[in-house]
Amino acid sequence: MLLRVPVELPATALRVGDLRGFLGVLPGDLLVVADCPGQGGPVRVPLGWPVKAAVRDETGQRVPVIGLPQVGADDEYAMTASHLYGLLADLPVDALVVAVWEAEDSPRQTTVGTPEFGDLINEDSGLTVRAVVLPAVLSGATGTAYDEIAYNLGWE
Repeated sequence: MLLRVPVELPATALRVGDLRGFLGVLPGDLLVVADCPGQGGPVRVPLGWPVKAAVRDETGQRVPVIGLPQVGADDEYAMTASHLYGLLADLPVDALVVAVWEAEDSPRQTTVGTPEFGDLINEDSGLTVRAVVLPAVLSGATGTAYDEIAYNLGWE
């Protein structure tokens, strides 16, 4: 299936420049997590190293999309606000930001919105960690992950 970036997205769906602006004023040591839609309700996952892809939009033009993949809470690649802020500096400011996670049937993604403060509960240890939460913004880009991002992550 050929997935494309919708031409019209909700105004609340973040681009790289927007996300950098928010991260620049948040406490840098907070973990960055996303609320990902699931069948049993949203699942909160820590996010890792940004993955760049060029995906065609509905008009056929290639547009930049940045995927923030799910990682484990103790993974060395789990992003803090300051680390992600620095990594986003070299990426196109107009690139759409999506959170990407592995579901039972295939990798999934969703556009994300304005960061909020929240908690991440480590299911293994029971510890609660304060975090920057990127809420899901349901849009035409929510659903199966773009092939280009899944390929770049090696999640095929």
